[in-house]
Amino acid sequence: MYQPSPTHVPILQEDFVYEASRQKWPLPTCIYGTGKVKANAYAIRVCVLIALSSFAYGYAGAIIATTLTQPSFTAAMGLDTASNEASLVGAINGLYYAGGVFGAFAGGWLSNRWGRKISAVVGNIILLISAAVMTGGVNVAMFITFRFCSGIGSFIILATIPVWIAELSPPQIRGIMVDIHTVSMMTGYAVASYVGLGFYYVRGNNAWRGPMGLSAAWPCIALCAMYWTPESPRYLVSRGRNDEAWSILQHTHADRQNDPTDEHAKHELYLIQQEIELEAGNASKRKAYWLILKKASLRRRAWMTIFLEFALMSSGILVILNNGAIIWGGLGYRTDQILNFQAGFQLCGLVFNLVAMTFVDRVKRVWLISFGLLACALVMMVEMLLQRFYLTTTNKPGLSAAAAMIFIFQTTFSLFLDGASYFYVAEIWPSHLRPQGFAIGMATLCSTNMIWLLAAPSAIAHIGWKYYLFFVCIPAIAAVVVFLCFPDTLHKSLEEIAGMFGDEAATQDRLDGEMDEVKGKIEMTERVE
Repeated sequence: MYQPSPTHVPILQEDFVYEASRQKWPLPTCIYGTGKVKANAYAIRVCVLIALSSFAYGYAGAIIATTLTQPSFTAAMGLDTASNEASLVGAINGLYYAGGVFGAFAGGWLSNRWGRKISAVVGNIILLISAAVMTGGVNVAMFITFRFCSGIGSFIILATIPVWIAELSPPQIRGIMVDIHTVSMMTGYAVASYVGLGFYYVRGNNAWRGPMGLSAAWPCIALCAMYWTPESPRYLVSRGRNDEAWSILQHTHADRQNDPTDEHAKHELYLIQQEIELEAGNASKRKAYWLILKKASLRRRAWMTIFLEFALMSSGILVILNNGAIIWGGLGYRTDQILNFQAGFQLCGLVFNLVAMTFVDRVKRVWLISFGLLACALVMMVEMLLQRFYLTTTNKPGLSAAAAMIFIFQTTFSLFLDGASYFYVAEIWPSHLRPQGFAIGMATLCSTNMIWLLAAPSAIAHIGWKYYLFFVCIPAIAAVVVFLCFPDTLHKSLEEIAGMFGDEAATQDRLDGEMDEVKGKIEMTERVE
């Protein structure tokens, strides 16, 4: 288990005075957020271990795409003879995200009450139990019920992991570090797709149970990894466990070459303390979600979060993912080809999420998101037109172009939007309400996907290409709104961002002023002595 060092850390202004004058503890002297900060091996290792839960979520979410393509599954669940097959498929996909709405809010509550680590543990346990029951499922009702439960566990994880990683990461490399979550999630998607492809060639009535059973293995591994992961320093400070928080920050922000005296860690700790001191009083007097409704700056964050997640999920990314069998089948491809396409689609996402890590912390957040939304809308428009003219034909060049555009869409989404959908939402919320803010975002993600996925099988069957009009218009409009109305958070500390919304914040200017006052008191103390 992770054990912090017993080193004492001063936590209040008076402590700074005492420690600096009596024990010569060094005050922060550098400007936080300037200079190069490297991700040290410890921080990377911790984030990778935490992100194993993201892998478990990714596998659980994506395995259904290949499972629905497995002849053994459709026969076992009676889908091949059901007159309402489209509705049942919609329920299997949609109710997963209905469970996700509950899971997102449960994750926010658990993170705030018991910590990020406990929240992730609970999510993995639910995911494990759900996977085990679905693997042994004997009818479609049983499968749908525990697919709903799997959604609860998955989105407890999704509401927890990006926030946890963001709170452990220095601001200058936060986007890259949170992208570890996205890459791990995409790895889970890709592994699920290739496992499903491999089991397609396994003969027998229970071939579909193998890939589903593996979805119980990954939460077990993630639970074991929790032993070596530290809690969020922001959560620890909010509970008065400042020594533990300081030890963690020293490890995650360590850079002996550029910052041998841990100046960045000291600034981070001080900003966390001041922000929590400023905000926690209000949160303790009122219910968190009521506070969000009452305070204008928090309402603005909530609407931004809801709008962004709605726009991102209205790009159609999960409609393509979860209804791949219908879409690829409509383009005239065989079952084995469909499974290959779905696996390639996920591998494409993994590769380009890795590429995105090289530039996400070099481009302004609003530019990244707005360009990504507009690019996705344009690609989807081309896909819509290709399906409009070639979907019911035997024109191979036209059908091949439609297939290629789906891959181009995945590339675009992975490069510009996949990681941003997590780290931007985590960045704009203040420390004491970050779990609730992220829960709002994940609940919106689930609700939006539930709408599109429940409708998708019937909509694709009855109106075809016209369904894609939603995925063209909504992201295009959202791109303009994000570019004009959203603040940029690049390289800002999580506490400094509060000032961008008109809140009182523990900003660098305030820190410098208080440090000057502290130094004056130290000099006076030394003269008296």
